[in-house]
Order: sequence, then structure tokens, then C-alpha cells
Amino acid sequence: MEPPNDKREAILETALVLFTERGFYGTPTAMISREAGVATGTLFFYFKTKEELIDVLYRQIKSEAASALREGVDREQTARAKIFRVGENAIAWSTTNQSKFRFMEQFAHSPFVSTTTHEEGMSHFLFLKELIRDGIREGVIRESDTELLCSVLASSLSGITARIMATSDPVRQKVLVRQGLAFLWNGIATHPDEEPCGNNGEKTGTTKQNRQPGNGKYPGGIR
Repeated sequence: MEPPNDKREAILETALVLFTERGFYGTPTAMISREAGVATGTLFFYFKTKEELIDVLYRQIKSEAASALREGVDREQTARAKIFRVGENAIAWSTTNQSKFRFMEQFAHSPFVSTTTHEEGMSHFLFLKELIRDGIREGVIRESDTELLCSVLASSLSGITARIMATSDPVRQKVLVRQGLAFLWNGIATHPDEEPCGNNGEKTGTTKQNRQPGNGKYPGGIR
């Protein structure tokens, strides 16, 4: 007999795939139940409504993503290094968990996710605001509205990740990661880095002084 928690997880995993592929209206609870291999009554035992199901899924994924982004950040010594670590972590997690990444993109501003859940999800990322404030205090990040800079950071990482997902060439992926994180940093830095050309003839946005090894988690890693 399948343990109850396994059924709950099966429902959540199935809902993730279907919501991402078909959207909210295109994913009836009967379809989720059928694809998850459980009775419709079982789904409603764990989640009273489809809205509650999507709220739980959203909170769970947001929490997981935030934990991944924070990994190793406290070990970095400067605001610049912390921003790069967050960026590397974000790309690593998103490219490894593409369905979850697409779900967050799809429902980030969706009315189907409750206001309370949106707020709870964002609360996991408050460390980014403090990171940016530290950078401003250090004089390495431009004096700007913190909320605006967080939005720039989030949207930039989303765009970088989407571009990396669009290519399967590991060499190209490495270049895109270097370029993307360099452009991101130069957009918020008080004193942008220089941008010498990489070995493919394109500017990478890294210098010998600032080039750092990546965490190797996203496709190809950084070398």
C-alpha cells in the first residue's frame, strides 16, 4: 500500500508538470488525479481546492529556490563575490529544475496564487535586499532603490537562465554564464569591470583580476 505522503508528493509533482504545460484553466483536478494515479477524493483530502494546491506548490518551490540561492553566499568576502555566487546558484538550480523554474516564471504575478502566498514566497528572498544594502554601504553597488535593484537582479537572472536553456552547447553555455553575470554586475556596480574578449572572440565581461571559478553546478560550469 502506498504511504499517504507519497500520494501527496505524487499529486504535487504531477500538478507541477501539468500547470507548467497546460496552465491553470487547462489543468482540471480530475486530470491531476488521473495522471498522479490517485482518486479525485484523495486529491481533495490533501488540498481542498485547486487554488490551495497551487499555493502549496508555489510556497514549496519558492522556499527550495531561495535555499539554493543562499548556498555558499556567507562564505564569500565581498558584495561582488556574493552577487556572483547568488547568480551562479540561481542558474544552477534553474537549469537543473527547469519545470520548477518555468512554474515560478509562469505564476510569479498570477492571480491564481493568493496574495498571502506571494508575500510568503518573497519573504524567503529578503537576504538579497540585505546583500544589496551591504554593497551600497561598501560603495561597490550604485546608490539606488533597493527594491528596484532586486527586481533588476531577478529579471536579469531569469533572462540569462532562459538564454542558457535555449542552447545545448556546453562551451556556449559557459560563455553565456560568464557574459550574463558580468553584464548583470556591471549594470549595478559603482565601478563596472573591464570587458576583454573571450576565447570565442566575444566580450565575456571578466578580467584576470575578477575572474573566479564557478560552482560547476550549471551546465558546463565555469572554468
